[in-house]
Amino acid sequence: MKSLIDFDTMPLGYMGMEIPQHTKETLHNYLIRGWAPGGFVESMLACDYERALYTADTANRRYFWAIAMWIRDNAPKHSWGSYETIEKWRDDFMNHRTNYVTEVEKKYIWAKLKGNDTDLVNEPPF
Repeated sequence: MKSLIDFDTMPLGYMGMEIPQHTKETLHNYLIRGWAPGGFVESMLACDYERALYTADTANRRYFWAIAMWIRDNAPKHSWGSYETIEKWRDDFMNHRTNYVTEVEKKYIWAKLKGNDTDLVNEPPF
């Protein structure tokens, strides 16, 4: 899947940790499009780690720590922290999601215009 979001912003590669592709796609669809995440990702976003462990598949259990750290360090502050916050993000409360998407798209477009494809995560999904 192509993404505007850089999931490689953490130095986890040296530890052999990478967020599973299907989890990246779910996070992308939630952060960019406001789509409801599944039980595991929603639990992680809400910091409900007990529920997240119960709903995690094998891949997500293996990289649980990496997913939690990526959310904490990289997801927009208005997109995670509680179930209420998740609902507000999906509803685009106070245009937080719209503003985030606008900034992410600007970064992509400027990198493309500069011809610096190394700054690009992937081709945009729009």
